Amino acid sequence: MVQKRPIICITCRVNSDENVLSLHYAQAIEATGGTAIMLPQTEDKEVLSSYLSLADGLLLSGGGDPDSLIFNEQPHPKIGRVDPIRDQMELCLIRQALDQDLPTFGICRGAQMMNIAMGGTIFQDIPSQLLTSDVNHSQQGVGWYAAHTIQIETNSALYLAAGATTSRVNSFHHQAIRDLAPGFVVTATATDGVIEAIENPNHTFAIGVQFHPELMWQRHPLAAQLFKRFLDATT
Repeated sequence: MVQKRPIICITCRVNSDENVLSLHYAQAIEATGGTAIMLPQTEDKEVLSSYLSLADGLLLSGGGDPDSLIFNEQPHPKIGRVDPIRDQMELCLIRQALDQDLPTFGICRGAQMMNIAMGGTIFQDIPSQLLTSDVNHSQQGVGWYAAHTIQIETNSALYLAAGATTSRVNSFHHQAIRDLAPGFVVTATATDGVIEAIENPNHTFAIGVQFHPELMWQRHPLAAQLFKRFLDATT
């Protein structure tokens, strides 16, 4: 009998009315033993429930900025392109997935959306809202390069994946988690205090990371271990 590969549903951004997903997410899932399915955007909540009924896990990918109105703030002058349909779709998926204890993994924007969906907020623009930051969170160069250091909490799933209290990660963002949602804990920070990872210990797997492990998994053990632990949680 052929062993079933876990089905991982992945959200994506829309560009020129086409669904767009970086192949890196799917490649990381497939290399770890899963089957990746891209979710077309929809406003139909019954369709979203159907997606989750097929899924063994939910991966929230990176992309554009969340609309500040979904966490009751006016848009900052530095906010980027927003996608209100994607926002509402992901809010619905996250809440349903966590309610069902479906393993959920948020990457960059995905981590921010997990936090927002459960009652948290974000910095809309780190350079102008966190003036004490001395870390370049929007690196130049290849995606797999680990550009800065993070500090990892020992009592966390991230620590089990890293096997250390420090690691280096890549960085491609100008927004970050500010007020933490109830039930979540901070498990990693950059040296300037910016939150780099969160998790909810009340769930089988509910982890969000600000960095991009889908670009690092072939070169960095922490990134590979995150995908492995995510897939392991689905079986």
